This record gives sequence, C-alpha cells and structure tokens, in this order.
Amino acid sequence: MLKSLPLTALVAALALGACNQAPRTTDNAVVDVDNAVAPNDATLNDVPVVEDSDDATAVTVAAVPKAAAGTSAADAAPLHDAGTIEDEIRAGRNVQRIRYGEGWAWTRGGRIVRTSDRDGKEVAYFRSGESKPFFVQRGERSYAFREGKPVREFDDDGKARAPEANRIREADEAAKAALDRREQAEKARDHARDNPRGDRDRGDRRPDGSPSPTPSPSPTATSDHGRDRDRDRNPEHHQN
Repeated sequence: MLKSLPLTALVAALALGACNQAPRTTDNAVVDVDNAVAPNDATLNDVPVVEDSDDATAVTVAAVPKAAAGTSAADAAPLHDAGTIEDEIRAGRNVQRIRYGEGWAWTRGGRIVRTSDRDGKEVAYFRSGESKPFFVQRGERSYAFREGKPVREFDDDGKARAPEANRIREADEAAKAALDRREQAEKARDHARDNPRGDRDRGDRRPDGSPSPTPSPSPTATSDHGRDRDRDRNPEHHQN
C-alpha cells in the first residue's frame, strides 16, 4: 500500500522534478511553453508550408543554455551566438518557419538559421550562409563545433568541457542529423514555393510555378465585324 506524502514533501518533489527537466522555450515571445500547442503529426505530414512568424502556431523547443559563471569568453561565444538567434526567432524579426514532415526550420533573411526535429528536442543553429551547424542540442547535452568538429560539450547548466571520445561520436551523429534536416528543409521550402497552399488544388499555375497568362478579351460589338453585321441588317441607315 502506497503512503501519501506530506504536502511539503510533495511540493519539494515536484520542484526537484522541474529543476531536472531540460529548459524549454517557444518560437513566439508572447506564448509561454505551457500554452504552446504544436501541430500534430497529421499536420506536419501535410504539404510543406512556409509560415510567417506572426501567424504561425507557437512551437516548443529546447532552450539554449546560459553559460555558467566563470566560463571563458571563447567557450561562452557559441552559447551567446545561438542565444542571439533564439531571441531573434522569438521576436519574429524577419523570420519565417518551414513546416514539413521531419520537423521545423527557421529562416532569417531567407537563410536557414535553426532546425529542429518534430519534438523540439534536437535543435541545431547555423550561422548565416553556412551549411554546417555551429551549435547542436541533443537531450541534456549540447555541443559547439569549429570547422565541423566538436570542440566543447555543455550540460544544462552551461558548464563547458572538452568532449570525450563517446561524446564526440554523439556530437558527430547530432551534427549529421542536423545537416540532413537542413537539406530536407531546403527541399521542403522549394516545394512550398512551387506549390503555395492557396494554389494546390487550382489549375492556374504553370509547372514551373509561374501564373498562367490571363486570356485576352474577345472582340466586342464595336469591332469591325460587328459594324459589318450591323450594316448588312440596316443598309439604308448607312447610305450617305
């Protein structure tokens, strides 16, 4: 028979559980994590869509950890850079989101700067114009990369250390998965541009995605043919 815990012990247990959970955030600054409702699998598996940040349902993702006290400037730099991108996405500054079957991607100025799996637990950050991630989150750990190689490992508290051999393998796997998601997101964006939501079921676009030409208007009753027919019916009216 299970014994009930005193209220104070229960509160402490709940608080401890909350502390042990990875920090979460949303891609919308005005929506908190508890109120964010991500589209379901059926929606994600629909035709890829490019969404503006101001009219898209908020998605929860793993938050970028804050650098621990005493962290060197070099170690803190990737956390700062990823956090800046995170803040820009949440603020919706020139941001669009790509929704597709494998998850999400966020673009700023037309370039992909973040990707995530559909659960928001594997998140990767890209510097503008670069195809390889410089910072990747997977579960309770994060990894910073330099020239494609993992150079630092971070825990949820933002403490940095050099990754061990088994962590290097995990970091490489996470980076490869992020790169695959980025490539898939690029294809999904191209597909969405060629097949916008409003035009999927209409035959008013060419195969290359450009609008079909508008038909020219037919001749009116004031054309020469119309005047000839009128003159044939009323010859006296047209005599001088």
